[in-house]
Amino acid sequence: MPNKERETRKSARRSFLKWSGISFLSMLALNKGKVIAADVKNRGLRPLFCNTIYVFLAMFFVGCVTTTKTSRYDELRGTIDGDNCVWAFHSYEPSSWEMEWRRGEESGERRDQECEVLAQPEEVKRSVQLITAIYNVVTLGKSAPPPESIDLFSRMIYARRCGEKREDTGQRRVQLIEPLVGILRDPLTICPQPVGVDKQIYNLFGPGENAGQSKRHFLLGPLAPWTDTPNDPKSWRVGGFDPWGASAVSRQQPCVRLNVLMDIGASLYDGWGGNTASVSALWVVERFKQRQLAFDWIVSFEIEKHDPDDVYRNVPDDVLPHYLYFNQGVEKSPNGRWNPWRILQGMSVTPDDYVVVKLDIDVPEIENPLINQLMEAEDIRPLVDEVFFEHHVNVKAMWMCWGTSTSSLTMKDSYRLFADLRSVGVRMHSWP
Repeated sequence: MPNKERETRKSARRSFLKWSGISFLSMLALNKGKVIAADVKNRGLRPLFCNTIYVFLAMFFVGCVTTTKTSRYDELRGTIDGDNCVWAFHSYEPSSWEMEWRRGEESGERRDQECEVLAQPEEVKRSVQLITAIYNVVTLGKSAPPPESIDLFSRMIYARRCGEKREDTGQRRVQLIEPLVGILRDPLTICPQPVGVDKQIYNLFGPGENAGQSKRHFLLGPLAPWTDTPNDPKSWRVGGFDPWGASAVSRQQPCVRLNVLMDIGASLYDGWGGNTASVSALWVVERFKQRQLAFDWIVSFEIEKHDPDDVYRNVPDDVLPHYLYFNQGVEKSPNGRWNPWRILQGMSVTPDDYVVVKLDIDVPEIENPLINQLMEAEDIRPLVDEVFFEHHVNVKAMWMCWGTSTSSLTMKDSYRLFADLRSVGVRMHSWP
C-alpha cells in the first residue's frame, strides 16, 4: 500500500476512533447525569459526591481524546502559550569556536592535525571551560554555565509564531548545545592528555564513562539551558521548555506525549563485552532521570546473539515493562523488514512525541544510508528529536581505534553532516 494511502487510512481510523469515543463518553456522561438526578431525588445527597467524580473523569477523558496534535514543522511539540502561539524551530547558530574548526577542516589546514591543535594552550583552556560548564549544569544542577563559558556553546534557535497563520512575531528562544570541535568527541580525550590539565578535571567522568568512552561533553535537550534574552546571563534556566519539561512527561499524567529511545547497536542494557563504559541504554536512561524524564519505550537492536536471560538480567524492574529487545541487525533498505525508520513509523510515533536515537553498529555501509534517509525523508526526520551517531571517517586521531582507513570521508564530511542535521532541528551528537 502506498505511504500516502496508508497515512490517509491511518488518519481516518484515528478520526473515527476519536469521534466515536467522544460521542460514547459524552452520551455516558449525559446519561450518568440523569441517573444522579434520580438518585438524589430518591436517596438524598449521599451518592452525589462519587457520581460527580465519575462524570468529571469521563468528560476529562473526552478532553484528552480531543487534544489536537500538529506537525513539528508548525510547532515545537505543542509548546503553546495562552495567546495561541507556538515556538517553532528556526535555525542553528554555531559558536565562533565551532566555526574556527569547520573552516580549518574545510580548508584542509587541520586535517589529521586535530590532536596537535587541541593541545594548544588556548584550545586546552576552552576545552576545560566547556567540560566544567557542562558538569556544573548536568551533574551539579546549575541553571546555566558561567557567563564566560556561554559563548563556547552553539545554539538551537526557535521562533515564536502566533495566530492561525502562525506568523513570526520576531521573538526568539535560544537553547544551548555542545559545539562541534576537534574530532567531535570529548576535546580532552582520545588525543594525548593535554599538558597542564588538572587531574581532577581530566578524570571528571560519570558512571558508564572513561577516557575512551567519554559522554560528559553532551548537552542533551532535557538538560540544556535556554532563555528568551541571551544577553542577560541571569536569564538562563533548565527545564520548562517543551518537549523537555519534567512536568510534561510524568507517566502519572494523562494525555502526554510518548518518550522513545531507539538504541541501534545496543549490545546489552548495562554493558558491551563486560565493558560498562560502552553502555548506551543505561547511560541515556540514567542521564534523563536527572530531569525526572522516563522513557515509555526503549527499542533495542543487536545483531550479536545473546541468551534471553542475559538480555534481561540487569534491566531494572521499572524499566523492564518498557524495554523491547530485537536480537537482530538492522537493514538499510527503506522498505526492509528491519529498517529502523520503518519500524519507528510502524509504532505510530508522531512529530509530537519525543524520540532519541543512538546509531552505532560499526558498519558504515549500513549506518551512512540510514543517516541519509533521516536527512532526506520528510516523513521520517520530523519524528526524531535527538541523535547520537558515531560517524566513521578517515582521521588519523582514530586510527588506534578504527585502524587505518581507505574511506574517502574525512572530518570535513562529519562537520557538514552534523551541522546539516542540526540546521533542520535535530539535536545531533557524536557518539564515542
